[in-house]
Parts: sequence; C-alpha cells; structure tokens
Amino acid sequence: MARDTRETRQRLLDAARTEFAEHGLEGARVDRIAKAAGVSKERIYGHFGNKEQLFEAVLSAALAEAAELKPGADLTDPAAYAAATFDFHRANPQLIRLMMWESLQRQRLTPEAAAQRARFYTEEAQRLGAPGLDNENARFILYGILALATWVQALPIASSMVFGGAPDPEDLRERIEKAVTALAEPR
Repeated sequence: MARDTRETRQRLLDAARTEFAEHGLEGARVDRIAKAAGVSKERIYGHFGNKEQLFEAVLSAALAEAAELKPGADLTDPAAYAAATFDFHRANPQLIRLMMWESLQRQRLTPEAAAQRARFYTEEAQRLGAPGLDNENARFILYGILALATWVQALPIASSMVFGGAPDPEDLRERIEKAVTALAEPR
C-alpha cells in the first residue's frame, strides 16, 4: 500500500510538473493533471490539499533536483559551477519555466519555501566563496552565475537577438565559463 501511495504521489508530481511548466499555476487544470497521472482529482487533494500546495510540492522537488545537479563538479570553482548549472537547465528546461511562472503569478513564497530557498542559496554562495571574497560578494557572484547560466535558456528570443541567431550551446557554455571566471576574479 505504501509503495502504491509513493508511486501515485510521484505520478502526480510528474504530471503536475508538466502541466505547471506549460500553463503556470493559474492556467493549470487539476483535471488534466489527474488524467495524465491516471487518478481521480480527489487523489490530488488527498495528497496535496489544493492546487497551490501541489505547485509548491512540484517546485520543491524540482529545486531539490537542482540542488544535486552538479555531481562531480568542483562547487568552489565558479566557472565549473556555471557550466554545471547551464548543463542542468539545458537538460531540465521545466525548472526555469516553473520559476518564471511562480514569479509572474505569485505575490510571495510560503514561509517554509522562503526558508528552504534562502538556505539553498546561502549554502551555494558559501561554497563559491573564494579567498578574498566576502559573503556579500559571493552572493552577488552566485546571482551573476545563475543569470548567465539560465537567462540565455529562459529567453531564447532575446538570446537570439543578442547573439545574432540561436547560439551554439557548447560555444555558449564555454563563453559563460570564461565570463564567470572574469567575474569571480578577486580585485
């Protein structure tokens, strides 16, 4: 029974991730999620309470995956971190979409979600801290890395205009690494 519950929950999360990435929180339909997961709408409410809580569970799961996105990467090396982040989002484009929908459609995070994210970003900034780099500058470097590694994928039309066409992903990855190396240089 517990295995069935875990499998049902995972099917719901997978179906909801696709639905929310495509339609956002406001445009997503619980009946489409239930149908894609092969369950009744009541199962969604039984597992998650409401659509908002389901969205939060999807986002939390996606962010947990992102937190483990860098197997083997030297997380103290900003360029390697940027490359791993770029690679993760290239392979998992739904997370960027989910975060964009969240920013567009929600006014604030739940206290639990805010605390979870703050912990994640604080830990990431601390790992990136280099000799001579204080915590505030490490946070700024982290934000710059995230922007460089994700925006080119989040805004493909703007990226195409800036680069004069669709940039080659491998070339882009290399350029991001070089830019981050320059950005992270202590002065």
